[in-house]
Amino acid sequence: MNILITGANGFVGKNLKFFLKKKTNIQIFDFIKEDNDFALNTLVSKVDFIFHLAGINRPKHPKEFTYGNEILTQKIANLVKEKNQKASIIFTSSIHAELDTPYGTSKRNAENILINLNKKFKTPIHIFRLPNIFGKWSKPNYNSVVSTFCYNIARDIPIKINNPTDTISLVYIDDVIKKFIQIMDEQENKDIINNYFNFVNPIYKITTGELAKQIFAFKEMHKLKITKPIEAGLVEALYSTYISYLP
Repeated sequence: MNILITGANGFVGKNLKFFLKKKTNIQIFDFIKEDNDFALNTLVSKVDFIFHLAGINRPKHPKEFTYGNEILTQKIANLVKEKNQKASIIFTSSIHAELDTPYGTSKRNAENILINLNKKFKTPIHIFRLPNIFGKWSKPNYNSVVSTFCYNIARDIPIKINNPTDTISLVYIDDVIKKFIQIMDEQENKDIINNYFNFVNPIYKITTGELAKQIFAFKEMHKLKITKPIEAGLVEALYSTYISYLP
């Protein structure tokens, strides 16, 4: 099975490749922002499954949202339509697609491009409106507040909390990737029903104050060389993330 990953060197892309390399009979092709349209054309024509993870969420100018999220998605849809209608697509959107912000609008428009592709050509489409994702290889001060807190606290760098009672929704990267691969496997076996929008469980909710407190507790454990069982679920996922940021 041939797999294309757009945004392959990003946070989600790196984790996806880590899991996919454990599987046999899979060849992975990367598409990153430095690649050109010719490369995209060639890759789309020969793959069975596309993980469209590339996107823009922190541009220097709002117009970059349109290119990075909408235009790239339209190019992929056009190539699938012209060259490879059998290719299935997983697209990482965002919960911000529900908002009328430049970022949210660009993600929502990209979703609609793929939905229209499915309606016209029956191309299997799987859209994930993901909340904050956390886990190893997330970029501090960019991808996730969890990565920022873990990185800074592990290095005695001050963290900033505007309102400790603000609640955030989180999904763990390993849970995201496992869901992606489940869909890929079901698609290959033709066992899946296409519902457009898909979800990752569990979704964790925690206040920023509680999050900081938990990560400081991990730091204290390591400082005092305390070994104790880690509670399964969110605490375990946060701990795995924290230790990945230790110097």
